[in-house]
Amino acid sequence: MVELDSELKIPVSAVAEVLYCPRNFYYRVVEGAEDTNAHVLQGKLEEERRNSRKSLSRTDYRQSRGLFLTSDYLPLTGVVDVVEEKDDQIYPVEYKKGQLKDNRNDDVQLCCQALLLEEHLGRDIPYGYVYYASSHQRRQVYFSQELRELTLATIREAQTIIRMGTVPEPLGDQRCQGCSLAARCLPEETKFLQGSGETPVRPLPAINLGRTLYVDTPGAYLRKRQERLLVTKDNDIVKEVPLCSIEQVIIVGTANMSTQLTRLFLEKGIQVFYFSGSRGILGWLNPAWGKNVPLRLAQYRACHDEALCLELAKTMIKGKISNMRTFLLRYNRARPDSSLEEAAGQLEKLAGKTGTVQGKDSLRGIEGAASRAYFQVFGRLLGEKVSFDFKRRNRRPPKDPVNALLSFGYSLLVKEAVAVCQSVGLDPYLGFFHSMVYGRPALALDLVEEFRTIIVDSVVTTCLNKGIINPEHFEERLGGCFLNEAGRKRFFSAYQGRMNEEVTHPIFTYRLPYRRTMELQGRFLAKVLQGELPAYKPFLVR
Repeated sequence: MVELDSELKIPVSAVAEVLYCPRNFYYRVVEGAEDTNAHVLQGKLEEERRNSRKSLSRTDYRQSRGLFLTSDYLPLTGVVDVVEEKDDQIYPVEYKKGQLKDNRNDDVQLCCQALLLEEHLGRDIPYGYVYYASSHQRRQVYFSQELRELTLATIREAQTIIRMGTVPEPLGDQRCQGCSLAARCLPEETKFLQGSGETPVRPLPAINLGRTLYVDTPGAYLRKRQERLLVTKDNDIVKEVPLCSIEQVIIVGTANMSTQLTRLFLEKGIQVFYFSGSRGILGWLNPAWGKNVPLRLAQYRACHDEALCLELAKTMIKGKISNMRTFLLRYNRARPDSSLEEAAGQLEKLAGKTGTVQGKDSLRGIEGAASRAYFQVFGRLLGEKVSFDFKRRNRRPPKDPVNALLSFGYSLLVKEAVAVCQSVGLDPYLGFFHSMVYGRPALALDLVEEFRTIIVDSVVTTCLNKGIINPEHFEERLGGCFLNEAGRKRFFSAYQGRMNEEVTHPIFTYRLPYRRTMELQGRFLAKVLQGELPAYKPFLVR
């Protein structure tokens, strides 16, 4: 029998998760996942109401609440919800939000609390209670020898999971319904990609729903008033938004915000990205760095594995070139053009060559050739009524309106990829294809490759062909061409529409927004790095 390591402390609240779902336990304890949903929030609110009073006395009993204990002999630490004293008996009470039921997981969690109390008080605790808020009833639990042995065995299993550092297999059953970690775990998708499950029938909800506040008003000031965000200028309210409806903020130019609001964004995990009208993304205000150390270690190890780096890079670039080809063929069907068809043929050949390259330098050569073939005909995607001409790709700074749109759009897309990396727990600066130059988010740039054409290039051609963006939306300065404030707002609106547009997933066949597909790619990459999935598959449009 494996001995318990008293130094490797486990939260009391997490022990029972081992019985219910070992994978859930791993995510919360090893990777530090804190994902929430309505069920978790309701439980926290009920706990806050209980803890508003630290103690409660009645004529026949006394309650003490929120007692934090750590064992010197067992690997246990945590908070005992409620300790009651009645008729010279002391016993723990665990609160649950659901209906009254017999539940071995609840019994084990309560028994952990009893073990802590017995050590702390130096006396036996024969029983305790689990109170179910929805039923307003409590169930008595006797701490039998069998339950105590099960509790210790569960603690041993928990320590084994921590020591091994391997993500347990997904369950993919009814227990996954309503789980706050489902969008991170992806149980059905993971089992399908492992070859042991059926095709998922529905997409899991996105963690990021795309609720982005875009501020591009010179001199604007963001501040908080109660539970609302105010955008003001010269003391006049320009916009008022409920804080609960914001997941991300983009600030362009000279807009600023209050210290109080900055602190609130950090507490709520809301990312703030800063853009320059001419230089693209400047940086971001990010909440505390993710706790998923095992994933980052796996990413760092992978970056030192040249063979794995090359395989990941080859897959990503093949995905990019394939999506370029599909994009050209779509336009060619609507407006047949031999040049588009010829370029698509070149891209097909180049995509095939990615599988045989022996190094990243050769792969970069193929990617460069594909980009040249693609952009040589990109101008033919613009309608006859478009007053702009496109001859070649240029940047830093862009010299013409079409390149200005492409550069601004790619900056927005890199922002999305950075957000995905931070949500998943990956280091956005440590990539597999793009070189790790100081200050360059290489992994974000890697993830962007599959989506450049199908998101940004699609938005650019749509904005120009439909007259959403016109000559008056650009300005020339310092030898470059840039979108002005009105142009940026129009483009951002079209970009958000594309990100929220649903597409049929090429592998799982369900429909979901492009924004969610980027997050899925980030999570699948993480599962490849941690050995859960055998290979990374690019997102390919049809």
